[in-house]
Amino acid sequence: MHMRRLVCLLVLLVWSAGGLAWSQEPPAQTEEQGSAQGTETTTDSGGQSTMQEQNPTPETTGRSVTRLQEFTVTRRRPTSAASSETIRARDYELRPHTTTQEILNNVPGLVVAQHQGGGKAPQYFLRGFDADHGTDVAVFVDGLPVNLVSHAHGQGYADLNFLIPETVERIELYKGPYFVEYGDLANAGAINLVTKDEVMENSVQALGGYFNTTRYAVAASPRFGPVKTLLAAEVYYSDGPFLSPARYGRYNLFSKFTWEPTPESKLSFWASHYGGDWHGSGQIPLREVHAGRLDRFSAIDPSEGGRTDRQNLNLIYTYTPSAQENWLVQLYGSRYKLNLFNNFTFFKDDPVRGDGINQNDQRYLYGGRVRYARIWSLGSLLTQSTIGVETRNDEANVGLFHQQRRRRFATTTKVHVSEHSLGGYWQQEFFLTEWARLQLGLRGDEFFFDVGNRLPATATDAMRIRGVTNDGLVNPKANLILSPFRKVASLWRNTEFFLNFGMGYHSNDARDAVQAGGKPLARSTGGEIGARTNLWDRLDLAAALWILDLNGELVFSGDNGTTEPRGPSRRWGIDCETRYQIFNWLYTDFDLVFADPRFRTGKAKAIPLAPTLLMNGGLTAQFSDGFSAALRLRFLDDRPANETRTLTARGYVLLDLTFKYRWRNLEANLQVLNLTNTDWREAQFDTNSCVRREVGRDPRCPATGGGEGVEDVNFTPGNPIGLRGGVTLFF
Repeated sequence: MHMRRLVCLLVLLVWSAGGLAWSQEPPAQTEEQGSAQGTETTTDSGGQSTMQEQNPTPETTGRSVTRLQEFTVTRRRPTSAASSETIRARDYELRPHTTTQEILNNVPGLVVAQHQGGGKAPQYFLRGFDADHGTDVAVFVDGLPVNLVSHAHGQGYADLNFLIPETVERIELYKGPYFVEYGDLANAGAINLVTKDEVMENSVQALGGYFNTTRYAVAASPRFGPVKTLLAAEVYYSDGPFLSPARYGRYNLFSKFTWEPTPESKLSFWASHYGGDWHGSGQIPLREVHAGRLDRFSAIDPSEGGRTDRQNLNLIYTYTPSAQENWLVQLYGSRYKLNLFNNFTFFKDDPVRGDGINQNDQRYLYGGRVRYARIWSLGSLLTQSTIGVETRNDEANVGLFHQQRRRRFATTTKVHVSEHSLGGYWQQEFFLTEWARLQLGLRGDEFFFDVGNRLPATATDAMRIRGVTNDGLVNPKANLILSPFRKVASLWRNTEFFLNFGMGYHSNDARDAVQAGGKPLARSTGGEIGARTNLWDRLDLAAALWILDLNGELVFSGDNGTTEPRGPSRRWGIDCETRYQIFNWLYTDFDLVFADPRFRTGKAKAIPLAPTLLMNGGLTAQFSDGFSAALRLRFLDDRPANETRTLTARGYVLLDLTFKYRWRNLEANLQVLNLTNTDWREAQFDTNSCVRREVGRDPRCPATGGGEGVEDVNFTPGNPIGLRGGVTLFF
């Protein structure tokens, strides 16, 4: 095991010594919200300046019409932290990206895992956090929150399956709590997926592969006068490799309209609809697989799974009356449903009917934000002020029930949650010199929790939860950015240094917050020092050393499939990134994240499932004849599955191979996933459970139920080698 880790480390470190590149042109630095220009810049998927010829239809006047070329000019904007960046669509087009989960696995330092048939929100691993389904990773689509607070299955549940991959223009990654724009859940960081205003080419795709996988997608941008449009649809189905087929089907509809009524203003509106249905093999006990009594792709309770749907509306208006000031106004709303069936402990508590649970969540989510930025002079000092106000409101009916084969027979909890938050922030950016910037910010948030019991008066053996509380925090932020070699004609002229400090938080489930002793908000404090550079217009390097303290940890509980609050924790780590253009047609990239996560109190220091070493990288070849190929590697190291380190969540090394060829308006692609057919566990948990043969035989599984159960690693297997191929028609 240790030899495997050592070999992987040596190979990848040697590989990365040459650096990496993501695209044929040198990648532009990220565009930040509230940057010095205070304006919004439109870029193509490559983030470079674009030149597009427009062909407006002349009005039926007798005058001749002169057609002008439209130029979009961009400039490189400095980031505020060495670990923050933008991943553009063209950067991952030669990587597997059929699902949003595959897209997220292309984000440096981030690993996501699925553990129930594809329909649930994935499990997020970032900066030493096992963030479960999103507890400490804030996820947005065009500023619309994806995370669902006080969710039936877990705090911050972030299901991105409603997003069609073809609509994504770029991914904005912000690691750490240093950014005033992001509040709740953004301890490890925040991810904002930005959608396209339109596609350059209309397309229809048909894809198929192993495990009865099929996908059909269409994206088109018809013009309605001055209004840009993006219309997209997707249908997806897969059985997965399981002996009890996952039967995961989803469909997506997306429509976006963008109108620029004046050169200074832009109005964007989009709506989406998503539905998904699946069966899950669940997490099976490792002891049964090792004993040969259970196939690794089998299930103990094949009735697990669920059904979900979500509808979203998002309206964004930006107004830039001058180069010095900018307004942004956003309104959004979502309707959401989830009916989820799980069985984590099998027959531990109820040897007759089993321990199946049903988690139900139905809610409306709505909110908005206003942001204003202005550049002005303070004597001889240039400065930019940014202020913002935002609100979010969740009205949710949440329930937990006992079930057998998807039929409820008892109720544990049934509540209505009204959770409202109001936040405001201020940031002052000082341009001290041409090579030094200082950002000072303050963010304040207030939360209001109201939980009402919905159980009937006749209900017995159920938990009645009700209560009202509120809590608030004020968090300071500070970032110093130095570019000392900018005016020097040297190799290091594109080098920047960063020093960051910030305090953040995550909210806890309202059902816990309103109870006696509940803690509604848990604060984090973090710092980072790092650097970025671009050498010879071919090599990009970045490194950051960071530390983060969290006042309260949320740890997964296998008994009920949710998280439990634990003590304070500390994480420190190192992020490294490299991109290098070896030849005009060959590129390589490598990312490494090391973290040391520990509890700060108690004898058992390990944080269960917290990742300690993540690596991903690859080689990409793009030829002028339309052929391209990529070899991708993803590595996750072994990590403790419980606090005492007596159980280990085994790591893995995965290789994916992708080929693509375009001829005129036809493009064919072939993907070989898990090229080496690695036997790996995509998700795994320390769980006390009882299988049927253990009931009444093992003293930990008494025939009357209610025993402690057998502690073991319960896991969901990762897919074996698989082929996917498809054809895309552009028109």
